[in-house]
Amino acid sequence: MPHADQNQLNAFEKGCAIVRWVKPTIINMSGRDALDLLHRLTTKELMTVSVGTARRTVLTSNRGRVIDVFLVAHVSQNALILISDSTDPTKTISAIDYFTIAEDSELKDLSGSHERISLVGPKAAEVAASVLGFAIDSDSVRNVDYHDSKVTVSSDTSRGVTWLDVVISASKPDLVSTFASSGAVEVNSDNFKLFRILHEIPGSDCEYGDHANPIEAGLFSLIDFDKGCYVGQEVIARLDTYDKVQRSIKILESNSPLAKGDKLTSGSISAGVVTSSSLLANPDGRYLSLALVRKAFCKSASVVASEGISAVVR
Repeated sequence: MPHADQNQLNAFEKGCAIVRWVKPTIINMSGRDALDLLHRLTTKELMTVSVGTARRTVLTSNRGRVIDVFLVAHVSQNALILISDSTDPTKTISAIDYFTIAEDSELKDLSGSHERISLVGPKAAEVAASVLGFAIDSDSVRNVDYHDSKVTVSSDTSRGVTWLDVVISASKPDLVSTFASSGAVEVNSDNFKLFRILHEIPGSDCEYGDHANPIEAGLFSLIDFDKGCYVGQEVIARLDTYDKVQRSIKILESNSPLAKGDKLTSGSISAGVVTSSSLLANPDGRYLSLALVRKAFCKSASVVASEGISAVVR
């Protein structure tokens, strides 16, 4: 029975954890109309994202389903960096390209040539400052030179934890080792997933994707309902106005690990679907998962089941 690494979890909660993204999605978007185009396509008000600031937003389909969620970092005049948790940059690029008609806007995929490192935890800004030599404000972005390399550092407050994204050319100095020498702890994907579940942080192609709208996927704070039209706006507005959202993200606790995609039932009634599951046991031998749970079963202590395994809604 593999257990959670308490040192790694403590880094998230009390220090600074280093998350190295194996397949990052990093997109350069440039042009006079780039920001205005994203403002018209996505859920957040972006026209006030001035140079040096950053804001996370959701790109949805005409059906109101999530295509991608990304941070818009306004690094310089008419130049943006889009940073997403998705492992498929072509999906995002294709969706934006589809709605680009006569706008002065160009997309360039940097995912193969650049590395994304996330610093997560209350001491993330302190670690970044000790290595890079500057303080980063909340929801801001800075482009700096580091050992003859260009580094982009963005603050993202949308996840409810201290979170910095660092983007650097993949062929340049190993920042992970440098951050670690300043007190940060590199974490593996299993412990990162458990941390994400504990904090109900939605994940790409897990809690959100083409199977979910942003409200039920836990992305409500990334929607500005008074900003005007965007792709999928009418569908999402109706869901909210008429209280039509039928599912919510909830933490489940079970004696055995569940599996992503497992259907949840209560008796013969469908109760939802597992979207993220940890294979790491807590000290008490319990396992945690995230699930899209139908409203009728969202109350704490509700009992659901999957493949013969009982789970309790936390």
